[in-house]
Amino acid sequence: MRSWTLKMLVVVGLAGAGMGCSSSSEQPAASADSATATDGGVDGNGAGPQTPPCGLAAVETNEVIAGVQFSKGQYQINTFGMACDEVMGESGIFNQFLQLGDNEPLPAPWSHLSNAVGAPKFVKGPGIGFRAERVGD
Repeated sequence: MRSWTLKMLVVVGLAGAGMGCSSSSEQPAASADSATATDGGVDGNGAGPQTPPCGLAAVETNEVIAGVQFSKGQYQINTFGMACDEVMGESGIFNQFLQLGDNEPLPAPWSHLSNAVGAPKFVKGPGIGFRAERVGD
């Protein structure tokens, strides 16, 4: 099991528990029905991610990312169209987002899908992004 301790984020990989994430070459290709920039990687029926979670991220202090409140707690990270390694860990994009000031914009080409239902979703292109769902304190 992998574990990273960060200033505002602790990540516990689930690969050792049989719930590892797929590399980008192993994830199913995104289709127009399953993961687009407008739906945040959910299918037309509103179902959630179609791949196993990458792991859990512990947000250690209340944070704001792109105007979205992330309360202190545990967040399950799911990716769509990209590898878990790009999102998780000290150099991952989720940690980079947590390091931004409350009013700072996301780095290009990233955007928050404000009209997405459910957990906050962030995308960098059609069918490429991740979601962070709060699952505990």
